[in-house]
Amino acid sequence: MSASARADAVGKTIAGRYLVEEALGGGGMAAVYKVLDLRTNQRLALKRGFVMQVRRSAKRKELLEREFHTLVQLAHPRIIEVYDYGVDDDGPYYTMELLDGADLHRTGKLEWQKACALLRDVASSLALLHSRGLIHRDVSARNVRCTADGRAKLIDF
Repeated sequence: MSASARADAVGKTIAGRYLVEEALGGGGMAAVYKVLDLRTNQRLALKRGFVMQVRRSAKRKELLEREFHTLVQLAHPRIIEVYDYGVDDDGPYYTMELLDGADLHRTGKLEWQKACALLRDVASSLALLHSRGLIHRDVSARNVRCTADGRAKLIDF
């Protein structure tokens, strides 16, 4: 999905509940938006799976649903928290906490003490995953969000 296609979603409401305020980014399988939950008045992130051909859309729906259900079971302060899953005419989606700060890829050079603290957070989240027999499969600087409180959270499962 192109950046302009993601931007076209701004102003639309998903599932009668989530008002899309901004396109945050995306990859080959999904786009992420900043949304306002009209029921709770909270700002969240919403990950929307792309629907392509019918054959591929079923597989993508299954992958996004599995990602959501995996994250629901991983209550850990250094792993992104998820809230709601659904499917509408435009495909599957789930909501998650909206994190402040930038991904590790964009932080630039860090003092070694700060880098070690962030890596401890990532190692802690990976330890939980591995204790449950799970593998992240894409641990990278882009999938570690550095929050305003100086901590790191693992995202994009």
